[in-house]
Amino acid sequence: MRISKEERAQLKKLPIQGYCDWKGIAYNKTSSSELRMIDHDSLVVRPKLNLFVWNSRGIKGDLVDFIHYYELGNEEGQSKGNAIRNQLAYARHVKGDNVDIDKLYQPTEPAYKFDYDKVYRTKETLVAQDYLVKQRHLDPRFVANLIHHGAIVQGSRYRENDQMHQNPVIFPWRDVNGKIVGADRQGTEQDFEHFKKRGASKKVFAGSDTSTGYNIAFGKGDKTLVLFESPIDLLSYAQQNHQELTKNNATLLSISGTDAKRGAQFLNDSIGAKQAQFNKVIVAFDNDQAGFKAADFYDRFQFKNPNTNEMIVAERHVPIKGKDWNDQLKAGVSGYQTLSMGENAKRLEQLSQLAAQETQDNPFDNQDDRVSKVPAKNKAQTPFEQSAKTKKTKAQCRKDNALKNKAIIKEAMGKVTAYQTDPSALKKLLDFTATGLNYSARNSMLIQLQKPDATLLKGYKQWSADGIQVNKGETGIKIFGAPVDLKTIIDTNGERIRWADATPEQKNQANTKQLPVQIIKHYPVETVFDIRQTNATTKQLPELLPNRPIDLATDKSPIHLDNAYKTLLKYAETMKVTVYDQGVDDQLAKRPMTWQGQAKGAFLQSKSDPTKKYILLRSDLTPTDKIHTLAHEVAHAKLHSAQSKDNWPTAIKETQAELSSYVISKNLGIDPGQQSIAYIDNWSKKLKALDVPQTGKILNQALQASTDVTQYLSSHLEKGEKKQVTTKKVFKPEKLAVVEQNFQSIQRHR
Repeated sequence: MRISKEERAQLKKLPIQGYCDWKGIAYNKTSSSELRMIDHDSLVVRPKLNLFVWNSRGIKGDLVDFIHYYELGNEEGQSKGNAIRNQLAYARHVKGDNVDIDKLYQPTEPAYKFDYDKVYRTKETLVAQDYLVKQRHLDPRFVANLIHHGAIVQGSRYRENDQMHQNPVIFPWRDVNGKIVGADRQGTEQDFEHFKKRGASKKVFAGSDTSTGYNIAFGKGDKTLVLFESPIDLLSYAQQNHQELTKNNATLLSISGTDAKRGAQFLNDSIGAKQAQFNKVIVAFDNDQAGFKAADFYDRFQFKNPNTNEMIVAERHVPIKGKDWNDQLKAGVSGYQTLSMGENAKRLEQLSQLAAQETQDNPFDNQDDRVSKVPAKNKAQTPFEQSAKTKKTKAQCRKDNALKNKAIIKEAMGKVTAYQTDPSALKKLLDFTATGLNYSARNSMLIQLQKPDATLLKGYKQWSADGIQVNKGETGIKIFGAPVDLKTIIDTNGERIRWADATPEQKNQANTKQLPVQIIKHYPVETVFDIRQTNATTKQLPELLPNRPIDLATDKSPIHLDNAYKTLLKYAETMKVTVYDQGVDDQLAKRPMTWQGQAKGAFLQSKSDPTKKYILLRSDLTPTDKIHTLAHEVAHAKLHSAQSKDNWPTAIKETQAELSSYVISKNLGIDPGQQSIAYIDNWSKKLKALDVPQTGKILNQALQASTDVTQYLSSHLEKGEKKQVTTKKVFKPEKLAVVEQNFQSIQRHR
């Protein structure tokens, strides 16, 4: 093994600290100039010199010596060839990450030391309480107790991204001696325009001491250490398991991320400073690949508590429902699945393999989605093929098909950004939704993304029932079917198994509560075919298409126009929204001009009483324009009232309302005419300019709102005439005088 002088010089620069991080060797920062290994506390690394000293053994040296004696357990005098090979592997890792070795792990003093007195806080706590109770579903008594003991506080309003934000929640960090040495800040409002990934601000204060994190203790808090990725998950887990935690004298620690070594450092500090009797570490990271990968650090964890002379064991807790503990809390589910660290490693391997499959361009052969070109009876099978087919169980076939379908749907949804950049694609989606074929918003998008020219779709059996056959060789379109409740068993490796696919042993373990059973809402993937993929004739088409409630493109009857408008008014009443189309022109004239000119309508909601909602319309609108404007404001009322969960920016709200009203108007046969392309182009530019990663969600909400309205229109109108529908009147519109007192609460206008 020949190494040049230049290579040797580069290898000597490789830091021992970096090697420890790469290999997952736990250490504790005793000072700015020393690192002490957790499992051998007499082994000290000095980063400035890039050397180590093992006091109890009288050994010292560089990185090669460190690997030779510590990692490989060799005695003095044996060959260092394996140590050099490990060093070269580490060097290749550093080179692969394009790291400047000269700057790697250079010792630096922190630029700023955390000072809790400089963290702006308020005496009021209402915003923090509302966020934790209403948005995060924590028990109000638990939150009040945390506030009383200073475990959470409300911060002052703050500026970020050149915008003021409402009061955040502050989670102060205490070190093992109880001193506040850092803090998390959690935003309490959703703002995807500025905080694209999470939709809310989330940060650690500068200078915070990362040897600790947000932590609370139950009982004496000196026997069990439970680790989390965030304070919210910590509190969610605590609320669900507080009695067990008190019994086990547990301390809960958030490391604000996935740096698992911080848990080992906190453990070591607690044992040294407080003579803690810790005998267990529970890793309660998220139920995803990153969580399992971070937890894998403790698969190599070997640490003896010097206070008890016992080994500290590690295990994994995974939520039964959702990705993290707060997801589970909001779902109203409690409990957890316990895994050994070996089982955690197996689960990580499975997730890594699945992730690798999903990143392939064409991960699956989609032949199963096609109608065979060769009749089944003419297909010849070799003995080997017959044998292989019999070996494959129904469960395996179902899993294979599920993976194929998942890949198809994922590939389709990956194209959703086309609606941001291509006005014609967005127009096709809106026009398809307006046909009234009764597909959900999500399925409408899936259909258009897989087959942009789709018109009328049914399943293979549905077409057959109509006396129509799907052409041979056609590839089906994947959509989600109606949800069903599916009984599943959670296996020891974290895998969810259908009850029908479970073995007798697994069912017995589930019945005796050795394995958890969960009822999930399952959306089966179904295959549909467009009418162009069938032998249907043009004569059959009119019978197959749904009847529109009214077609104003060909029917300009004043009575039918009035019927359509009054049906929309009835729909507004079902949402307990009062509509005024007389005597409000002066108020609307005072509103700011929009990109379409003077405001034609407005949606209002009372600040003092959010249940009072109103729509104002100008009295001089043409019949068709009045319908279109009312549809726009109805969309606002449905999507953007004070009770809505998503606090989208105004530009997105206006875009959603325009998209919804376009679909509703199109469903009635109203077309914007020559301005249609300009409207669609304007909406596309708004979506593109905002660059919001949740374009799919924005469109889905707008289309779902319009679909709800068009279904209502279809059930109450037929060929322009009102259907006889029995409804129970539960809402009495407010008088105009009441509305006039609430004009200041206008939220949006058109």
